[in-house]
This record gives sequence, C-alpha cells and structure tokens, in this order.
Amino acid sequence: MSSAVKELQRLEEAVAFAKGREDQVLAERSRASRAVSAAEGLVGLYNESLGAGEAEDPVEEQRLLEELRDARERSEPSAWAARLEGAQRAREQAEQERDAWARANFGTLAAEMVPGDAPVAERLADAYAELRAAEGAYAGRVRAWTRIVQYGDLSIEDVPRLPTAGSSDMVRSNFARGIEPPTPRPLRRTDEEQGEPA
Repeated sequence: MSSAVKELQRLEEAVAFAKGREDQVLAERSRASRAVSAAEGLVGLYNESLGAGEAEDPVEEQRLLEELRDARERSEPSAWAARLEGAQRAREQAEQERDAWARANFGTLAAEMVPGDAPVAERLADAYAELRAAEGAYAGRVRAWTRIVQYGDLSIEDVPRLPTAGSSDMVRSNFARGIEPPTPRPLRRTDEEQGEPA
C-alpha cells in the first residue's frame, strides 16, 4: 500500500476510534439511565411488600435506597453532557484532520490510486462479457424448451426465464448490484405435483 493511502487509512482509523468512543459514552449513559429505572423498581417492590403486610427490613431498605442514590448520581445529566461533549469534540477534530489532510494531498492520493484501477476494470470487463455469453446460452436453452413444452403437457410459464434476458442495461445493473442469475427450476413436474401415485 502506498504511503499516502496508508496515511489516509491511519487518519480514517483515528476517526473510527473517536466515533467508537462517542458511541461507547452514549451506551454507558443509556445503561446508567436504565440502572436508575431498575433501582427505582426494586424500591417500589420493597414498598409494595410492606403494603402487603410483610415485616420491615431496615437493612434491606437502606441498601436499596443507597443503590438508588448511587444510580442517580451516576446518571447525572450534567456529568454525561460533559463526557459526551468531549467525545464529540474528539471525533469532530479527527474528522477535520482527515479531511484537511485529504484535501491538501488529493493529487498524491489520486496518483497512487490510479494504477490499481486498470486491473479491476479489466476483471469487470471480462466478467461482464462472460455474463453476457452465459445469458445468451441460457436464452438459447429457453427457446429450445419452448418448442417442446407442449408435448409434456406443460405451459410456457413452466419454462425458466432469466430476468435480465434481452436487456443489456438490466444485466449491467444487476451485475453491478451483485444479483446472481436464478437457479433454473426443473421442468418435469414431480408425481406429487401432478397428484399421481408414485
């Protein structure tokens, strides 16, 4: 890998790392919020048990209230706002550094990228030519079956069709999107489909 491309990759990895840290802060804030809800739920259950006539447990009550207090402290919005702001600033700085470097070194990047284009273009041209040849062969088989389906008590709908047949643009579009030709279904119906005994 060329030096300029390596440097861009390093900068992009720095952006990804900063974005990951930002996502981590958001996830931790969400967990802290859920912890408050869970602690409140436990306190509520304890109070319900007292209402149902169960004996008071001062130790348990104190523990539950302390856990609720701690959870609320950990979910304090102002603390999370500062942490999230720091993570967002780090991500934005990493993005700005990447973008500024890429703009300043675009010519070098482009010069290093161009040599890798030709082999890929050749592979794509070969693959497209083979796809068109396969389409033509497949269409020929469909035409051959179309001539004889009437003798097998079949209809033209039973002949497998290639969705891209006869449309170069569609072939090119499907090929670009990675859509593979369908697997032909058998023309001969099974005994079960015909309702005949095996």
